[in-house]
Amino acid sequence: MPIRFQQPPADTIETLRESADTMPRSFAEHARMIRSVLDDPDRHWPHPVYIAGLRDMASSDGLRQAEIAGWRYLTQSGGNCAIEVDDDPDGDGRQVAEFDKGPFIDGLCRVLEDQEIARQTGADDLSLSVLRINAMSIFAVWLHADDSRKDIIIPLQPAPDYLKPGQTYSVEEFQDALQPQAKRNLKSGRSFDA
Repeated sequence: MPIRFQQPPADTIETLRESADTMPRSFAEHARMIRSVLDDPDRHWPHPVYIAGLRDMASSDGLRQAEIAGWRYLTQSGGNCAIEVDDDPDGDGRQVAEFDKGPFIDGLCRVLEDQEIARQTGADDLSLSVLRINAMSIFAVWLHADDSRKDIIIPLQPAPDYLKPGQTYSVEEFQDALQPQAKRNLKSGRSFDA
């Protein structure tokens, strides 16, 4: 029951290559990190980044509304780091969108090292992805099973108090935990839905 990476669109690799070749000298460390991924992309856990909004989580549709915003690669070059490739805002092609370090990426790496997580679901294979709900300050690992009823979501620290970081949730449990707060945030009008 292994956790496996997913195959990204081929143009993400070309985007990384172009970025590494055209970065200014002041970003030499970033270019080096990208080149470490290019040496063997599959070894760097390519995975999609899903995003969901506040309205999505307040609705009964929840994560069915989540969309892929980009693809990430993990590297340990200079510590745990994720390199994200997103669609270009102009709509033609892709771009390197961010380099991310910190507790979310460290937590993601811990999940990948935890052999027990795959056994908990009873799934044959789990495909790695991550989920961002910016309006609720949530970043989670979303492991997709062949049978979507066996998908699991693992919120990473820091997480809001209505979620337990590191705990495995089914999609339904995760949505049930978030829906009341999402509705409150929408009702108050104080949250930006991004």
